[in-house]
Amino acid sequence: MQRTLLTRLCAGLFACLLTQTAWADLLINPTRVMLGANDRSTEVTLINISKQTNTYRIGWLEKKASEQGGYIDLTPAQAASAPIASTMIRFSPRQVTLKPGERQTVKLAVTRKQGLAKGEYRSHLQFRAIPPEKKAENEGGGQNMAITMMLSFAIPVVVVQGDVDYNLSFQNAQIHFNPARNSGSVKVQMTRSGTNSVIGNISAFWTPAGSNKEVLIAKAGDYNFWPELNRINAELIWAGTAFAKTDGKLRIVYEGVKEFRGKVFFDKTINVSGSAIKM
Repeated sequence: MQRTLLTRLCAGLFACLLTQTAWADLLINPTRVMLGANDRSTEVTLINISKQTNTYRIGWLEKKASEQGGYIDLTPAQAASAPIASTMIRFSPRQVTLKPGERQTVKLAVTRKQGLAKGEYRSHLQFRAIPPEKKAENEGGGQNMAITMMLSFAIPVVVVQGDVDYNLSFQNAQIHFNPARNSGSVKVQMTRSGTNSVIGNISAFWTPAGSNKEVLIAKAGDYNFWPELNRINAELIWAGTAFAKTDGKLRIVYEGVKEFRGKVFFDKTINVSGSAIKM
């Protein structure tokens, strides 16, 4: 009975802590690594922003993007036929221990295979926290292993071969709003063609009928549109702006960031009927 209760308490504690501390202990810069056609090496900086010494083991994950957002892990068989980057990149060190406030540079070097086809190759570099073992005494005077946290963080690493090739198109957008919570979202449908991904900020601006004042109502920052997807449904987070269900104009802007800074992928305005706003 006590063991069952302890198991439930530990599981609840683990879920709570995982929600609160993910991405809170480690600062990673950049959060997307791009190795262009003429690049041979790059660096990623890690900074321990927690109040304790942490150890991180570094390795690769192979993933593909989901049309609804997020990633799906590839099986070894799927990874073998996918355009992954890990087979052509060396990195060091493979494990780091950082004191509070300490930083470490992880160096990456790419060696492209002869005859590598044009396109984009991607893997995700994982930083897996290895917590120290802690022991707790039980009532019998012995020792039990205490629960440990295994947090991990991953960033995409992209190798580009040849010229960058992409084309983006806006398809549609829809407002979802809950008046009881004064909150909602904007769902944006986009299509893409070409061999390369893009990254940018997607912003939704609203102008109610009879007004000339445009306000930001929702946004998604650093949004990746990966080459394995031809279409995507991006859900923009509500900006906390006061909103009323009425006719109006919705303007969707997708602006590039990082290596695409200064590029506007699209800037489209559509007329929205109040009856079409999902409540």
